[in-house]
Amino acid sequence: MKEATLARQSIQVTGRDLDLDLARSLAEQLAADSLGEPMLIAWYDGQKGEEHPHVPECQHKPGWLAYAEGHGGCLRIDVNEGEFSFIFADVAVAGN
Repeated sequence: MKEATLARQSIQVTGRDLDLDLARSLAEQLAADSLGEPMLIAWYDGQKGEEHPHVPECQHKPGWLAYAEGHGGCLRIDVNEGEFSFIFADVAVAGN
């Protein structure tokens, strides 16, 4: 299976409390500027150690990351150096 290459962008947030909802909102705004029709397909919350989707059978890399790469993920946005990470697919491209 060919491994996907994800474009990567970063956001740094200082001076305010950061949680998953705020990080996701910021990532969605950046994705909307970068992709035709972004759809969030996977995320990682480093504060809580939670991921979605949870794919425990994947052993060669984190399951959420492997899932995103295998399901059209094309843009990874890391917030505060990976404290939160979000992967988006571009539905506009996938639909063509």
